[in-house]
Amino acid sequence: MFIKKRWVFLLFALFILFLILLYIKPFKKSNVSFNFNPMHTEDTFSKNAEFVDTKGTFYDAYKKQSKYVSRKWEQYLHIYDKAFAPFISYNKPVTALEIGVENGGFLQIMSDYLPKGSQIIGLDIDERCANLHFDNNIKLFIGDATDKKIIEKYFSNMKFDIIIDDASHINSDVIKTFKELFPKLNYGGVYIVEDTHTSYWDWYPEIGGGFKKEGSMIEYFKSLIDSLHFLYIKDFPSSLSADKINELKNYNQEIASITFYDSVVIVEKYYNKKERRFKNYYTKGEALIESRFRKPPDIECTKDSKFEKYYR
Repeated sequence: MFIKKRWVFLLFALFILFLILLYIKPFKKSNVSFNFNPMHTEDTFSKNAEFVDTKGTFYDAYKKQSKYVSRKWEQYLHIYDKAFAPFISYNKPVTALEIGVENGGFLQIMSDYLPKGSQIIGLDIDERCANLHFDNNIKLFIGDATDKKIIEKYFSNMKFDIIIDDASHINSDVIKTFKELFPKLNYGGVYIVEDTHTSYWDWYPEIGGGFKKEGSMIEYFKSLIDSLHFLYIKDFPSSLSADKINELKNYNQEIASITFYDSVVIVEKYYNKKERRFKNYYTKGEALIESRFRKPPDIECTKDSKFEKYYR
């Protein structure tokens, strides 16, 4: 009798193992292949290429740089031209922080391009950067941006309009630095993360990347999209920690947009803190069709309506 029960148990265990193998498939590399060389670049142009009029743009400032070297991917020039445009149009001094300055060339470019009187700050862990010399409006500090003590030492009383992370590109470092420095970003400011393609680098273990890998910077910033829609979420899964839910709730009041480019993520802060839900306005006119999602009361938009400024 005992032997019979043992065989029944063994068959049941094998059946369960069969179900596990059937429904839980291990990750396998796709058999789709292509010429993988992520750092390869050639000075060629597309067929029938249309070229940018660079006069007076960030492209122009980049082309004129000559003292210290700056290295940027081609698309970054467009991204910075677009991200800096509101600051240029306001024509008021701003405070910019770049983490990971390397040779310091980009600090100079920002100094030349951003409105007169702007203050440019650099932070780098490499002590050799102390040998770089700049004009008085550019200041450079040596230290690790992931170290709270360093942040408090240099920036305890500072706020920034622009923060750029071009440092280690180690995924855990980028996330930790964002959590530390985003509170120091002024309302209406932008937080720019470069080289987010390292999120996918599973062949460079120190970086901590991989396609769809939990803990990568790209997955972290994708998760913050939920903060934009926090007030529309009724129930959260039990797998989501209370800390993550509170993080999304807090960011709902501060993050205006998250923009993804090739290798760059930009997180924009509301121009003013969002302390209420957005209103739903309707114009005058006949409504022949009512939305089934409509939940009164809506607010009539009139010539006297006022709108709070949330976006730069």
